[in-house]
Amino acid sequence: MRKKNRFITSPKITIERAKDSKVTVVLLCDKAGHRMKSYGATSLVKIGTAKLIDMQISSISRVFKYFEIVVCGGFESEKVVRYIRDKYRGVDVRFVENQVFQHTNCCESLRLSLNNVSNDKVLICNGSILITDQLLQFIDDRTSSIIYEKHDNKNLEVGVVVSKNGRPENFCYGIGKKWSEVLFLSGYSAIETMRKVISNIEYKNKFIFEALNEMIKTKTLFESIENIGRPIIKISNIKTYHEVSKVYARTNTKLFN
Repeated sequence: MRKKNRFITSPKITIERAKDSKVTVVLLCDKAGHRMKSYGATSLVKIGTAKLIDMQISSISRVFKYFEIVVCGGFESEKVVRYIRDKYRGVDVRFVENQVFQHTNCCESLRLSLNNVSNDKVLICNGSILITDQLLQFIDDRTSSIIYEKHDNKNLEVGVVVSKNGRPENFCYGIGKKWSEVLFLSGYSAIETMRKVISNIEYKNKFIFEALNEMIKTKTLFESIENIGRPIIKISNIKTYHEVSKVYARTNTKLFN
């Protein structure tokens, strides 16, 4: 009997069109995965024949017609910078470095990134997420939103309480519905509210879900979008990385598009 694989669970969703609005994609790549420091920066780990950041940029460029990418690095940032500059000279990708990544958290990396953004549509992703065309197609660029998974996903740690009208009410650990660590901010008001929250000195060592809880208190509205496609994969530890690599090596098809 063929062994069931948790990484292949649904058919591919057809991409009907490219998004027309310019989208700024922020990839937060400041930390190394658990027990993965010897593998180098997570952005540069190989999955099949490509590196993680190659797969992310490929999906972004296929889904969004107009885009720019801001990569915020920390751990082994110089290697990531050199790779991006050498391979993506013709792509609108720029690099921001969190030089104190060992003493801060993702809110500080996001603050540095947003200070380099002037666009009014910003997609924020954990840089360890295996971004796919399918995942990006769920985003409605007219409204701020978060993407979550209804069923427990061991790759994801932060849970979210979703109200009956489909809005996130609270983010915390230990809840069944899991936040994908993908966030879309639409409009200057939402972006500036986030920027104001994370610019507070106490947020330098906090997580983005804590900033989202503060934004909810300010009555900033978000839609909650359920991921009905394949489970979201976060390559944040050595076990998940090896599982994904083995699956990808056994097939000639692009499983994660």
